[in-house]
Amino acid sequence: MERNNFRILVIDDDEIARDVVVSLLSKEGFSVQSARDGIEGIMAIRSTDFDLIITDLKMPGADGIEVLKEAKRLRPDAAVVILTAYGTLNNALEAIQLGAYDYITKPFKLQELLIVVENAKKRAELVKENEELREHLRNTYRDLEMIDSIGKSPDPELKISILERMARLKELGILNDTDIEILKERIIGGRTSAKGFSGR
Repeated sequence: MERNNFRILVIDDDEIARDVVVSLLSKEGFSVQSARDGIEGIMAIRSTDFDLIITDLKMPGADGIEVLKEAKRLRPDAAVVILTAYGTLNNALEAIQLGAYDYITKPFKLQELLIVVENAKKRAELVKENEELREHLRNTYRDLEMIDSIGKSPDPELKISILERMARLKELGILNDTDIEILKERIIGGRTSAKGFSGR
């Protein structure tokens, strides 16, 4: 995932702190939006699919815990990082228990923030890869069932599509060489039962 495709929302009622974080992350090539408080942040989360939400803990209107809960409800795959002053560290730990990805204690070093953001980006890449795996598996089995219903004269384009998906599943470590050979034989011969191969 390229940095400019990694969408970040920064929520902080402290204008200076918010602008510093937005400026830093924008200069690093990330796609960044900001919100002036929790309520505005929640509205942004409802309208945009963010990968990472960085929110201050103590804000008027809706605090960071409320933002976290709404983010987990609306965008369960999004990572939420809590910004907290030292005096509210216990609240940050509570946020972790509620599903926050991480927390950063103010004042923080910009390098510290960048490390957390990079780790969140790697996490998002894994989430997307896992979803891609699930989608490939769903599509492969769906197509195998379709071929089974068609019989021994399936559409050649459909066969090619399945073979391409199997190659991708092999690249991702889901199928091994034996699995591929068994499935190829069944597809080419029109016998498409999913039984008999290991999968991983």
